[in-house]
Amino acid sequence: MKLKVQILMALFIVLAVYVSAVQAQANLTFSGGNGTPLTITLQQSVSYTINNAQCVSDGPIFIFDETGNPFSISAQIVTGTINFSINGGAAQAITRARSGATVNNISANDIYIYDAQPGAPNGSTVVLSAGTLRTNNNVAGAPPASGSFTTFITNGTGVRCSTNGVATVTTASSVSISGRVLTSSGRGLAKASIYLTDLQGNRRIARTNSFGYYRFSDIAAGQTVTIEVVSKRHQFAPQVVNVMEEIDDLNFAAF
Repeated sequence: MKLKVQILMALFIVLAVYVSAVQAQANLTFSGGNGTPLTITLQQSVSYTINNAQCVSDGPIFIFDETGNPFSISAQIVTGTINFSINGGAAQAITRARSGATVNNISANDIYIYDAQPGAPNGSTVVLSAGTLRTNNNVAGAPPASGSFTTFITNGTGVRCSTNGVATVTTASSVSISGRVLTSSGRGLAKASIYLTDLQGNRRIARTNSFGYYRFSDIAAGQTVTIEVVSKRHQFAPQVVNVMEEIDDLNFAAF
């Protein structure tokens, strides 16, 4: 009996480790909008299994459930680094984004991204890459709130034809953000406080040296952060940054 308990405990631990190693939802961050282009960042690649033959000639349309409705039905031309592949084939670019439609498995608050390509056969594996998309036109409304969202594939009429997407969990590489803080006359501002805040509200602080330079190191790549400068004598506009690689020229000028 004791041996059986030990075996069951071991299986429980293995299952617990496995569950923590996969993520049923995809992490999306948003920035821009409010009269500027909207940027959508997918933090991890996502894998789907096609289980409906209705996507073989129409789709795939990648649905992100209940993200919000920034586009008000109009389709947006987008450019960026997100692409998809079918059964390990050639990468195909995502060129359009939309929201606001209500048809079959698509609701008005879903964002969906796609390209005018033929569909995926039943039983195939579709992988959507991590990356960023940016609308070519300005988006009037505020960006949706960033978060984790259920994702799946439909065809062009909203008929669902995949399992829920599973996001790949990877250990994010560490990068740095650095730059310079300048007065309105172009001189480096010493001893200014620089605050970096991530989407979870975690905050870090750095201070400029005598020439106005600052640096944050060991930042997990693939996240969105807000950086703001605090000074008693000068005002600065905060900047929202999608951290995908090293940034060494994030400068601030007083106004």
